[in-house]
Amino acid sequence: MTRLSPRLIRQATRLSPLLAPLLRANRTIESAQRELNWIRQELPSTEWISAVQARKNLVPLQYILGNVPFGDLTIECRPGVLIPRPETEAWVIELSERLEGLLNKEDEVSIVDACTGTGCIPLLLSHKLDEFKAKFAAFDVSGEAVTLANDNKIVNQENGSDRVEFTLGDVFNVNILQHLGVDQVDLVTANPPYIPLADYEKSLFLHGIEKSVKLYEPKLALIGEYEFYLELLQNIVIPGHAKAFVFEIGYEEQAEFVREYLKEYSAWRVGIWCDYSDNVRCVVGWNVNSEYVKLQDMCHHLYQSE
Repeated sequence: MTRLSPRLIRQATRLSPLLAPLLRANRTIESAQRELNWIRQELPSTEWISAVQARKNLVPLQYILGNVPFGDLTIECRPGVLIPRPETEAWVIELSERLEGLLNKEDEVSIVDACTGTGCIPLLLSHKLDEFKAKFAAFDVSGEAVTLANDNKIVNQENGSDRVEFTLGDVFNVNILQHLGVDQVDLVTANPPYIPLADYEKSLFLHGIEKSVKLYEPKLALIGEYEFYLELLQNIVIPGHAKAFVFEIGYEEQAEFVREYLKEYSAWRVGIWCDYSDNVRCVVGWNVNSEYVKLQDMCHHLYQSE
């Protein structure tokens, strides 16, 4: 990490004694000021100094504040559970808008969310699809995550959270659908661990992971490559006769892996959704014989059928 210049530290200190310590996590006065404003808005003044000290030690701001906005919802955050990202929020919002245009309000819809973490994905989808008969079965292998997801369900009771059921479960369990009590699935969503170990261990200067993520966020929710996508497909999508899926990814190779797996299933098509920085962020799949074929319109790149 590049050392902070004494001049920058003096400039920050003149603005506020609480500002300079935040530079270690932010590197610029402007971003440090934004974080200080959030701390002052969200926390009582008696906690400002300890919050600034924690941030100086690179504790993620979301853990310090205890929550993060996610669409129209407030999602509680705690150490031990992955923090929801704006990139995830963006695709969930777009997905909800696409679903509003293709679903029939009279039809029941079954949605499964794997590796649910805080529960942010199904909770926001349930809120956005409040006029539809959607039911959500969400699960995570982490007990801490399931506890937090259920807490978020309570926090968001007025936002349609009653239709979401959170369960302890493992995507590697071949009987996961039976465990969830689900026979047939319409849509599968997931933000699984997708960072290869080699990239996780790289220095930030070599396009590695931010130090604060390595220090404080759970490796269990971060490190993975192709294995999670394989299990999602063979344990949920195919046996559940799903009509569509949206999986968050970090690398185009992961989308290509999904595409290769589905080649033997002639009714499936696959595309890629990119985030606001034009980074590959989701692999989207749909059965061409279903109404979910319209999800192709959210893709920035479509794989040609072979």
